[in-house]
Amino acid sequence: MEKIRIALGNRGAGTAPVFATVEGGYFKEQGLEPELIPHQGHSRSLHALLAGAADFTNAVGAEVIMANRRHEGDAIVVASAVSRTAQQVSARPGLTTRQSLRGKRWGVLARQDADECAITVAFERWGWDIAKDAEIVAVGNEGSRLDLLLDASRVDVAIMHAPEPFQAARRGWNAVEDLARLDVAFQNSCAVTTRRLVESKPDLALAYVRAYCRGVHRFRFDAAFGIEVLRKYTGETDRAILEPTWIYFSRLMGGTMFPSVEGMRGASQVLAKIGAIAKPIAPEEMIDLSLVARLERENYFATVLGVPD
Repeated sequence: MEKIRIALGNRGAGTAPVFATVEGGYFKEQGLEPELIPHQGHSRSLHALLAGAADFTNAVGAEVIMANRRHEGDAIVVASAVSRTAQQVSARPGLTTRQSLRGKRWGVLARQDADECAITVAFERWGWDIAKDAEIVAVGNEGSRLDLLLDASRVDVAIMHAPEPFQAARRGWNAVEDLARLDVAFQNSCAVTTRRLVESKPDLALAYVRAYCRGVHRFRFDAAFGIEVLRKYTGETDRAILEPTWIYFSRLMGGTMFPSVEGMRGASQVLAKIGAIAKPIAPEEMIDLSLVARLERENYFATVLGVPD
């Protein structure tokens, strides 16, 4: 068995592809022994990857771009679980409509992150001006993400990731908007490694992607398995929260799991609009399509889906 280190940015549903791959035994099937290393947020898990303290991580496209910019890194997306906008918008008691959110304090963990990108995308679709119609509040990451974002003394509106919207509702906050309905191409939950690892250890990278794709498929189509994975890794025990979380996230998964060219282009363009990067970056610089393409040539996805030769 070859040991691999996987940096975890969080224990939310967005990281479920990794957890499902571990629980399904698919890493072991590929001769890999995973070590899961927790970090507080994608910026730290990606830093660990780029510093050589991890071999793989699960992240989102905008954070990959920003990590490469900050650390002159070579992180690349090698497989995709979700390639569309997937955040939800929750608001404090008393705010129940989209219009009631206009001009309010919108909470994110940090400026110029994927959640600020999501706000920007939503405002463009709604015809709002982010400079005039929102105050973006960075709540930091020193503490529980949910507690920080649901601090009504600082935040009126929060960008949520499943299972957070359902947990927030338990505290009296209102689910107002589902940004998945925007149906915008945006690289969301994805498998990330470094270009140097793919070049130096191509068989290892391929084995990881093969296992990852199997884990995504199992999570998506096996409800009992997916819900149990969420229960074990998110720490949530309430099935009234776990079940809608699985439904929400599994319906966003699909396809043959190629990294999203349009999703990375979209993430780059939005980061340029908010001033996080000087200009958009060509998506080809941030993705590697070859590993999933190799699986297609091997007829791997037909095998996973149970289609006979």
